Amino acid sequence: MADELQSLLERIQSEGVKKADDQKEQILAAAKAEAEGIVAKAKEEAEALKKSAEEAASKSEARAKSAIQQASRDIVLALKSDLLARLETVVKECSGAAMTPELMKKFIDDMVSAYKAKGADVDAGVEILLNQKDAEEMANLLKGGLLSKLKAAPAISISKDFAAGIQIGFKGEEVFLDLSDDALTDLVCAYVGPKLSALIQG
Repeated sequence: MADELQSLLERIQSEGVKKADDQKEQILAAAKAEAEGIVAKAKEEAEALKKSAEEAASKSEARAKSAIQQASRDIVLALKSDLLARLETVVKECSGAAMTPELMKKFIDDMVSAYKAKGADVDAGVEILLNQKDAEEMANLLKGGLLSKLKAAPAISISKDFAAGIQIGFKGEEVFLDLSDDALTDLVCAYVGPKLSALIQG
């Protein structure tokens, strides 16, 4: 009887130990599977975060590049506009200073001589348009040489449309020479302006 009891106890103990081992293996397997699942999920989330961060960084970089390019264009346009305005101011000042009464008289003399040489009827009358500040001095200068070349005295008029320079025309002829400061400025800027713009834009 004691042997049977001992055998029963050993069997119960053996079965209990085996059951405990089985439960332990099941618990370990479940814990391992759960841990693997957590790690896999964490990897997926990390990859998703990495991808999202890369996309956000790429979009941010593209926006920054676009903003820099726009700012560069704005700076170039502002610089171009400012330099062209300064060019116009400088050219106008220089042309106004260069167009002295003596130089304007030479233009008139040369123009009259050239047209007379071509057989044009300059004796019909020369029309001269001046600004107020040069009118008196020009009238005195023209009284000498020019009057000896013409039968009719030149018609001198005052214009408030330009600050310096001269406009010359012949009555009955489709010839009009505009040497006003405005016309000279337009002429120089039309030539230099595009070259300056191209230089600025690189």
